[in-house]
Amino acid sequence: MHGWESESNLLFASHFFSYAATAVAVTYANAYARAGVNANLCNYSFGAVDGVTTGNPAPAPPAGVLSLFGNGNGVPPTGPLQLIDNASLNGPKRDQVATSPSSTVGQDYNTDGVACLRSLWTGQDNAGAALTGSALAQSQAVHAGVNEVLRSGKLHGVPTILVQGRSDALVPVNHASRAYLGANKMADGADSPTVYYEVTNAQHFDTFLGISTLTALAGRFVPLHRYVIQSLDLMYAHLKDKAALPPSQVVRTTPRGFQGNGTTPNAITPANEPPIPAAPAAADQITFSNGTLHIPD
Repeated sequence: MHGWESESNLLFASHFFSYAATAVAVTYANAYARAGVNANLCNYSFGAVDGVTTGNPAPAPPAGVLSLFGNGNGVPPTGPLQLIDNASLNGPKRDQVATSPSSTVGQDYNTDGVACLRSLWTGQDNAGAALTGSALAQSQAVHAGVNEVLRSGKLHGVPTILVQGRSDALVPVNHASRAYLGANKMADGADSPTVYYEVTNAQHFDTFLGISTLTALAGRFVPLHRYVIQSLDLMYAHLKDKAALPPSQVVRTTPRGFQGNGTTPNAITPANEPPIPAAPAAADQITFSNGTLHIPD
């Protein structure tokens, strides 16, 4: 589905629950366009609200604002800040309880705003007509910002490790690590020292695995961070002692599953997350040849 692996399917509900995808799209669009606070790109803004169900803009608690520097990641919802739909019927609302002017069903999670974000990339409105005026200028600004940060994948032979979970539903592996590894092999040659470890049953948000309302995820997915730490150790040994990096591979893990009640995850053990093998089985190796990256199922 547009580049997502089937292993990501179970996670889409949690990403909607956390509003991660929409909030990230808004934040990145503003960053690429270098949009100012007053630009209200696609009629979005950030702000505090009087409640998650009422969703009316309200002054932010001072303590919450002060904590943003240490705890905020710049993407709402974080701390007291929420994503606001400025164009919602009957006045600005928290995006999750907004009603688009075009809506025929009432509250629609700001469908108009999402469509506008899409138009910034396609350069066309919902009807397929080319954007004009300020909308066109905003679209061009987004494209210009993206072009400024595009990378060729050329690392000039610098040893590099990529680590990603195959089940990543926020940044699909086909849009990220797989694509970058292929670009690097094209730019630096098939013998480039860049390696990629794609971890099965791992996804984007390890923190989700500890949330009590998301225990269904904890039993089905493993923490990716364990492999990030091992990769740092592998790189340290490579740079300090010239130890060989394990080749690119799919790292096979085993979800912990659930206790007899079917809802409480089992304790995680080393058997669930084995170390990255120095010599993976041929069937697990990620290879590159004739301009094509080969990823085992």
